[in-house]
Amino acid sequence: MRIPSSLRRASKLFSLWLIFAAPLGAAEHPAVPVQLKIGTILATNQAECLDSQLAKLKQQLEVVKYRCYRLIREESKKSSWDTNTVFEIPGGRSLVVMPYEFRNARVALKVRLLEGEKPIVDTTVRFPNKGNFLLGGPAHEGGVLILSISAAAQ
Repeated sequence: MRIPSSLRRASKLFSLWLIFAAPLGAAEHPAVPVQLKIGTILATNQAECLDSQLAKLKQQLEVVKYRCYRLIREESKKSSWDTNTVFEIPGGRSLVVMPYEFRNARVALKVRLLEGEKPIVDTTVRFPNKGNFLLGGPAHEGGVLILSISAAAQ
């Protein structure tokens, strides 16, 4: 039995499409490191205030419903994919961040906030490359800590 040439051609095109389309949805790890930046913000209900360094986060912070936001620490580190990077957080805490996936221009991170050896938060997040998210943290000095976490896969 002879297969018509148009059917053979369609079959070849479909096979090529499968070969090249499959990687499109796959997770990627760019060859360059991920730039992580952690801002530690103290949110209180004292007098109205917004640290000028937090102006670009104003809309996000308003959702948290405190009256005063002050940046008390900011730290940047380069991290490799699938590698833990540790940031010290006031109050004897540490934040462990591991970039594990880059897909559709979005960065995925595993995030653990520890108090000593005890995990307070253990979650995964996904957000746009060069974006950020806020993580509500523990009580601290009459308010709460809010962690601004950003990642940029260069």
